[in-house]
Amino acid sequence: MELDQIDYRILSILQEDGRTPLSELARKARVSVPTARQRVNRLVKEGVIQRFTILLNPKRVTGYDIFIGISAKPADIGNVAEQLKNIEEVVGLYRTVGEHDLIVRLSVQSYAELDDFVAHKLSTLNGIQGIRTNIVTNTIKDEPGPRLKPGAGIRVFCIICGKEIEGRPIKRTIEGREYYLCCNSCAEIFDQ
Repeated sequence: MELDQIDYRILSILQEDGRTPLSELARKARVSVPTARQRVNRLVKEGVIQRFTILLNPKRVTGYDIFIGISAKPADIGNVAEQLKNIEEVVGLYRTVGEHDLIVRLSVQSYAELDDFVAHKLSTLNGIQGIRTNIVTNTIKDEPGPRLKPGAGIRVFCIICGKEIEGRPIKRTIEGREYYLCCNSCAEIFDQ
């Protein structure tokens, strides 16, 4: 499923300022207010827009951003990630390929809190083979991503077989909820 130019304009405007009033969003996207509202609702419903949030200025808020690269045994990466995502100080968790298997982003108020995290939380997790800590001293640029470009698509998967749908999906609506199917065979199964 492809994003069209209107979707692209709306998303770009909202990435700059998620508080843009609907009337201004419609004007900047060159659509009517009802169209802007419908498009935003559809993008939220389809999961393209995960949430509306704010970006804090790190120079105005006390605390430290910390990135920790974690190397783990291949069989333990999922388990380590599952445990890390439930720890309060962890504000970002990324599965990576390269020097580290996971990158953890922490928000802590002091170096003592960082030390406590490493000594009492991180060191208790099984499967970790190594860590490398990086403390952010100055944020040069920090934007929520990814940045969209014209032609970017939405990945949609068939509700029946789980296959990624290429081209136009077959759509069914039940009680106001939309379901996407990849082919007539899956649509027949769904209809039954």
